[in-house]
Amino acid sequence: MNRPLKILLIADSDSQLLACEALCRCQTARPVEFTINVIPRDGTPQHILQRMGHLGTLWRQNLARLLNNPKLLQFDAVGVFLTGSKLNDIRIALERHQQRPKLFCGFNGVVLEHFVEGISWRLGYDLICLSGPRDRDALNQLVAKTPFAHQQTVLTGLQRNGTIKALSPAGHRPKRLVFAEQVVMPSSARDRAEMVRILAELAIRSPNWEVLIKPRITPGDATFHDVDTHIGTTLSQTLGVPPVNLKLDYRPLPDLLRKAPLMATISSTAFFDALDFGCRPIAMNDLGLHASHGSHVFAGSGVWRSLRDVPNLDELEQELPEPNPEWLDWMGYSERYGAGDLFEALENLKPASTTGITHCGYPTNTQSSFNQLRVGAEAAICTGDWRGAADLLTQAAQMRPQHRGVARRVAAVSCRNPLLRRIGLILSYRDLG
Repeated sequence: MNRPLKILLIADSDSQLLACEALCRCQTARPVEFTINVIPRDGTPQHILQRMGHLGTLWRQNLARLLNNPKLLQFDAVGVFLTGSKLNDIRIALERHQQRPKLFCGFNGVVLEHFVEGISWRLGYDLICLSGPRDRDALNQLVAKTPFAHQQTVLTGLQRNGTIKALSPAGHRPKRLVFAEQVVMPSSARDRAEMVRILAELAIRSPNWEVLIKPRITPGDATFHDVDTHIGTTLSQTLGVPPVNLKLDYRPLPDLLRKAPLMATISSTAFFDALDFGCRPIAMNDLGLHASHGSHVFAGSGVWRSLRDVPNLDELEQELPEPNPEWLDWMGYSERYGAGDLFEALENLKPASTTGITHCGYPTNTQSSFNQLRVGAEAAICTGDWRGAADLLTQAAQMRPQHRGVARRVAAVSCRNPLLRRIGLILSYRDLG
């Protein structure tokens, strides 16, 4: 048997960890060994970390320490599931090495908004994972006739839970509608209150059903997005005393989907998770067709419904069709696409020809943040690239001329005497985690 493919996955939020978990659970003919580096942050759900620990080796290093870790170069491939300039931090740091792992990145699920911005941070990676033809077509239009026209991609699909065995038929499940909340979609307090009212009124019209709201996070937990008011607070402030059959339920979403015939959401990758678990999904359109809600993505699904206009859940269950199969394929929910294609693509990957492109006027984020410059400089120091470190720190000093730490670090790396340089580096060191 071939040697296992050694892959490092990097994430720092719950949704990114769920994307990594889906990759780790993928069944492939080629053996794969996973290491998952969870960049420490407050509020990361412990139950997700525990699951990840059973799927591979779990690291918990901040970005600066990770980029300086010599073990980083021992992997066959590094998968980055981060955002913004952090994607650049890792790419720039690894491109300094002649012999480096292959680099790939992806999204956490359905791209609801900011696709152009998200792609621009990812251009230049050896391989970009996309969900399906929708995203691939958008990328091709974006990079046509640019230096990134041959950016390599692979479609990994939206079937994140694999083949689920022993699913209960819908007719054997309790009468239950699960509403999967998104933290910031909709983002306004007014719209979120209206969303709760609609669910409460539907519960009143369907007294023989349970309506369960699955919060995105528990109170006190953190996620990539910040939300001012937890859904539980919105529920109590909006309704006072909710209907007896409308409840919050914090059990894992897969557990709820296995035992419910219906699932509703405004905009969430949970729409496709529901299909995996034999639960029929509904896209709620009561708040309108707005990109800011992310609901526009589901307009062609065939199951876009106004819950306000539903007489009751018994009638909805009877009339609701399966989602449009052409739309599902377009989005990437199809057996044609899977995470196994990623591992095959990594083995056959050709070196990226776009590395280091910084042409002005093309869709790529080439401006470095202050922190990115400092992290890149530390990676350069690790490899003894004193000229490169000095260049990056000089740029950082130009951004913040009054920053004493950067000034001292520039002086240290610019020193030609090895002993004095080492002393200067020790005295000016600061943990950038």
